[in-house]
Amino acid sequence: MSSNILFIEICNFIDYPTGGHLSFAKNTLSAFGNDLYLVGSTTDESDPVGAWFQKEIDGVLYNYFAVKKVKKESKKPFIPARLSSFFWVKRKCKKIFSRTDFDIVLVQTPEVLFAVRKFVSKPLIIEMPGIENPLSISRYKVGKLFSGLYDKVFFRYIKKDDLLLAAADSKAIKSFIERSRGKVTDERVRQFPNSFNEKYFKIRDKYNSRSELNIEPGLNVLITVGRLNWFKGWKFMIDSFEKFLIHKPNSIFVFIGDGEDEAGIRAYICERNLEQKIDLVGRKEFYELGMYLSAADLFIMGSYKEGWSTSLVEAVACGVPCVVTDFSSANDLVENSINGFVVVERNDELFANKMLEAMNLPQSGVEQKAQEIKKFSISNLKNLFYKTIYNCDENNCQ
Repeated sequence: MSSNILFIEICNFIDYPTGGHLSFAKNTLSAFGNDLYLVGSTTDESDPVGAWFQKEIDGVLYNYFAVKKVKKESKKPFIPARLSSFFWVKRKCKKIFSRTDFDIVLVQTPEVLFAVRKFVSKPLIIEMPGIENPLSISRYKVGKLFSGLYDKVFFRYIKKDDLLLAAADSKAIKSFIERSRGKVTDERVRQFPNSFNEKYFKIRDKYNSRSELNIEPGLNVLITVGRLNWFKGWKFMIDSFEKFLIHKPNSIFVFIGDGEDEAGIRAYICERNLEQKIDLVGRKEFYELGMYLSAADLFIMGSYKEGWSTSLVEAVACGVPCVVTDFSSANDLVENSINGFVVVERNDELFANKMLEAMNLPQSGVEQKAQEIKKFSISNLKNLFYKTIYNCDENNCQ
């Protein structure tokens, strides 16, 4: 089964801006290839803006439409990215939809949905990497003031024939449906977990990985991956690691990712005199990220909220024990005392104790979960997508 899909996501589909939305976009490209017609931004000075053209990404030639040329920056923009993305898409909608040789429209952010709604006449799929109200965790204080209004607007823009694919656990999906107050029904929301690229995220030899990354073989290596933002719980993780160090002094903690809180994190590391123990290495491409995870003894996440965490999926696939807070998808990916722990209480001493306990878990259980997680690999993504949207099983989805 195959369709031409108009995929609208305001990124360059290569490396900017970083985050879960980009990870989903890249995995979607790997799974679908040039069945996708891409609408995004561009960081390439030679690309045209506001017109369809052919663009090569990772050796595949795509029909591409850039709504805006942008510069790569990690600092918080003066104008919120969601707001600017809405206007970029809105201004270009007539030109985008002058092309009609596609079967499905796929979006994954509310700002794109708002911008294209009245132009869409074909089936619309709304893929949601997270189903929390995004303004409730906005990095802009003024954004949080409008979180109540957001829900009213968002659910008004969803039509009865739209299909919503939720990268979240069943509890979060139920809460989302309740938030809609009857605007969204059970049959229109289907669970669709984020996928991972098994080419990069797999079990490797730990010592070879450490050798390639120049990490000392005797160290205890802890890793976290994600945007450097308060809702990822960076302070909680640092405080927990500090307590972990009392028992495991020969340890380092590596942050992978970038974001607007980098300066604040570095300042707090200095305040706690942990400069020799905590390293912020920035954003990494898939290959190197997979190597870091393979080199790790433990993966941790202290997030307040997540959808279906791609970073956690990738860590589990690499055979790393995981200790995480109780966010959506955590209990689906981490089985207590098998491949890690889900810590419900935000207590840094308790979290540190579970980190210590996870260091001694049998590798057999960790590797078993890594095998189970292969059902979320991108090699299964295309089939899973069509089975999900057409509500069919493996034997009758034609």
